[in-house]
Amino acid sequence: MESNSFFLQRAVARGADWHVSYPALCMASSTDPVDERRKQIVVAAADDNGVRMAFFSSLGAILDFQASWVEMDAATRGWLNFTTRWNRWWLPDVAALGSIERHANAPTDVRFAASNGRVAPLETDGFRRYLDIIEQHYRRDETISRILFPPDAASAVQSRPTAP
Repeated sequence: MESNSFFLQRAVARGADWHVSYPALCMASSTDPVDERRKQIVVAAADDNGVRMAFFSSLGAILDFQASWVEMDAATRGWLNFTTRWNRWWLPDVAALGSIERHANAPTDVRFAASNGRVAPLETDGFRRYLDIIEQHYRRDETISRILFPPDAASAVQSRPTAP
């Protein structure tokens, strides 16, 4: 499929530091019934210059993609339209949704994060703080919380014998 080649060339596979920082987001797309139909989760920030998207796949991969709208040809926009239809999208605000809608299709399954203002797509520190907000949302989910923080784990640590 040629339409995703631009994405594949530009996407950066994020490593262990992102997996450790966002374990609940990593689990959310593969844990029932957290996200029904096990949708891939896309956390995005967009403005009229471009878009940044972090894909949390049900296979455990985290792909970080950013591009300007000008760089995207018709084939890439076709791929983007596919992702807006079949994935769960998190956006910081309605303005980001408007930017995506002007340059592609609006996501059909969108959630808004309670972020502190605009998230600039190219500012990594701000984007990571925004990811932290969404991570906290999924950590509050009972199914994910039980897996990440099992109640018996704390007692197992406390009952471990100490060395003399």
